[in-house]
Amino acid sequence: MSENYIQYASGYQKDNIDEKDIVKAISDIQLMDDEHGTFWVSVITDDENVIEVNRDLSLIVIFEGQQTQYQAKDWKEVIELYNLLLSEKFDVITERVN
Repeated sequence: MSENYIQYASGYQKDNIDEKDIVKAISDIQLMDDEHGTFWVSVITDDENVIEVNRDLSLIVIFEGQQTQYQAKDWKEVIELYNLLLSEKFDVITERVN
């Protein structure tokens, strides 16, 4: 199993996360100010694979050193993308955000 963690722009961090941690983070950032209304999840395999989301549903996806920006349509889509990330389905995510 690969290593993963969640981190908020405000500094909170937790290792070995699952979907309920992501749902909580979405709820938390909606209550934060714009400066701190961001969190990211990283899954570390051979590389560090990251999806960062902002309160405005804008995403930054970084896989194998390649960065892509994407605008999610809603929070449900964000949760789907994070579940794919935790399942290490990087190619499925890449297809959706490109």
